[in-house]
Amino acid sequence: MRVAVTGVTGFVGQHTLPLLLAQGWQVAALARNPAKVPGHEQLTVVQGDLDDRAALERLCSGAGAVLHIAGAISAASPEGFTRINVGGTANVIAAARATGVRRFVQVSSLAAREPGLSPYAASKAAAEAELQKQGTAFSTVILRPAAVYGEGDMATLPLIKALLSRVAVVPGTPDGKFSLIHVGDLARVCVDAVTSTRSGIVPLGDGGIYRWRDMAAAMRSVFGRPGSLFCIPRGLAMMIGSGGDAFTRLTGKQAMVSRGKMQELYHPDWSVAGWNWPGIEPRPLAEGLASAVLWYQEKGLLPRIPRIDGKIS
Repeated sequence: MRVAVTGVTGFVGQHTLPLLLAQGWQVAALARNPAKVPGHEQLTVVQGDLDDRAALERLCSGAGAVLHIAGAISAASPEGFTRINVGGTANVIAAARATGVRRFVQVSSLAAREPGLSPYAASKAAAEAELQKQGTAFSTVILRPAAVYGEGDMATLPLIKALLSRVAVVPGTPDGKFSLIHVGDLARVCVDAVTSTRSGIVPLGDGGIYRWRDMAAAMRSVFGRPGSLFCIPRGLAMMIGSGGDAFTRLTGKQAMVSRGKMQELYHPDWSVAGWNWPGIEPRPLAEGLASAVLWYQEKGLLPRIPRIDGKIS
């Protein structure tokens, strides 16, 4: 079967595409810049974006399934999130309906369960609603991953770097709960979901429920760091986020932080109970973190630090 995929050049997509090809799928991949997609005999690249309805119909033509990964995790305004995450999803759904697709897999976010927290969370919830409203023509499943980390992710690099410091300074509260999922595990779920009969909304975490001290302990078990942990007070974090919003308004450039993102980080419970995708075994947190750190180090993004097992990572 042929599968149409969006978001292949993004963090999750870069891990998912090779798995699809390795399993023998014929893949049609949407890309604004086809040069960023590695060539493969089983791969057809369709140039375009989520606003290009003609390109989306070419993408979905002949496909039995759609794997919709693309989306915005940052935007200069709420309208930016709405245009890409909601409008883009609606366009992909319309193309899938027009071309007779039978299966639609949407990669959403756990943020969608709290749409009032931020423009991003609201847009992910609205994108899910689009599929629930318009996706009656095919079998659908919505994957809601918790915080995704792993090799290639620039968004979590500052947090990983903080946890490798002697004193880790992190955003959030000491008792705030969250779950995580390694990008490799999410990619395997995405591939499996294409032919799975699962439906509805499926929250995804690696089976653990963590607090910042657990993250510190997992990193310490491999690298002996951090020595201590300090959580930034909420009020200060909100001031930093508001400063980021002001920077974006004044310059038109997306700041690294926003008030909405800080509100997400200080939400008390982003946990997912258990592992919700039988047949795939998620990797332990310490192993996943060590793998991510090694990738960052190989790219020169983190210094090499002696591991407690005596190896130089």
